[in-house]
Amino acid sequence: MNKSMATISPMLLVGTASFGASIVLLGAFILLLGALFSPNPSAAQSSAAYTPANAHAGEQVFLQKCFQCHSVNPGEVRIGPTLFHVMKGPKAVPAAQIRIQLRDGKGKMPPFKDLLTPEDVDHVIAYLHTL
Repeated sequence: MNKSMATISPMLLVGTASFGASIVLLGAFILLLGALFSPNPSAAQSSAAYTPANAHAGEQVFLQKCFQCHSVNPGEVRIGPTLFHVMKGPKAVPAAQIRIQLRDGKGKMPPFKDLLTPEDVDHVIAYLHTL
């Protein structure tokens, strides 16, 4: 096939009934390319689902690493705030923000990047979803 037949000029499609469909397909193709080649931090940071098994594993990590400073009871403040409903309601904290705070720390909270594996973080977030 020669090169001129392999490409279709948009001007050839203007007068046809399939012009609208061609535009839709072109737009879908561009979106697909953007999704494939742009960085997606949320996909890269977590592949763990919020399953009961992951939440249970997260509860164990929470009890070992977080419970000393954070409660899971409404209104109960320790060194840090309660994490009850931290991921629910109008003031829900997104998982990405929790990941950053666990990694870098903030205020009185120290960084946990050397104490929690990425899997631990996924599990803790799964657990926080259950509160």
